[in-house]
Amino acid sequence: MRFSLYANVNKDANGLFLAQVCKYIESIGSEVIHSEIVSKGGKTDISKVMHSDVIITLGGDGTLLDIAQKTKSLSIPLVGINIGSLGFLTQIEKNNYEELIKSITLKQYTISKRAMLSAKVYRNDKLIYDIDALNDVVITRKVTGDTVAVSVDINGSYIDTYDGDGVIISTPTGSTGYQMSAGGPVSDPEADIMLMTPICPHMMHKQTYILKDDSNIVLTVEEDESFDCCFSYDGIASSLKGRDVIKVKKSNSFIPLLKIQGNSFYENLRNKIYYRGAK
Repeated sequence: MRFSLYANVNKDANGLFLAQVCKYIESIGSEVIHSEIVSKGGKTDISKVMHSDVIITLGGDGTLLDIAQKTKSLSIPLVGINIGSLGFLTQIEKNNYEELIKSITLKQYTISKRAMLSAKVYRNDKLIYDIDALNDVVITRKVTGDTVAVSVDINGSYIDTYDGDGVIISTPTGSTGYQMSAGGPVSDPEADIMLMTPICPHMMHKQTYILKDDSNIVLTVEEDESFDCCFSYDGIASSLKGRDVIKVKKSNSFIPLLKIQGNSFYENLRNKIYYRGAK
């Protein structure tokens, strides 16, 4: 079994835990073909990991999302060891890393194919961003105290214009992230849906829309062209202007997350989200 590992520089700056995991992998007869300490948004040469059987991240959910973005074209199973705080996508805690490695080498796991979103951003009819997102695509205000007006069309039908803090389009995987914090529902991560959740709109009705995963969503920033706001995907932020148009649909890409047998999404939900680790 061939492994590649990425450790978050802010969680394992000196690489001690990374070295510990690599040493254990080699001690049981498996191979580490690449290990690296990374920073969010930093560059990495994915050609070094293309012959891996499994990629392991050491960090929190942000680290896993970052490496998922960088390695999505390889379709290599990805799993996270949590050395951050909450760590919901990173299903294994630091103290249980040996159990994880053993389960992988014994092939006691399944692969969960997680859907991604495709988002294309247009300014004056010119494409300026073209991205895929595992968790979510978000339009938000830039300045505290301001609001941003965002109109939403779904499959060619106008839904509403939300004047508030922004709008979130989420995958089922991302339903436990920002979308949930904004009051949206939690979804099974393998459900064939997308979710559209307004963020604190100044209106009486502000429910989440649960959409079929073949839906086409068009978001328009209904502000003057000089207006500045933010566009982010999986925590990676960029700038938007008034009149920018964002077209969102299900991506052709997916992320193969490795799932250890007996590790339940609903058990993790109870322990890590509902009770933050309480039994």
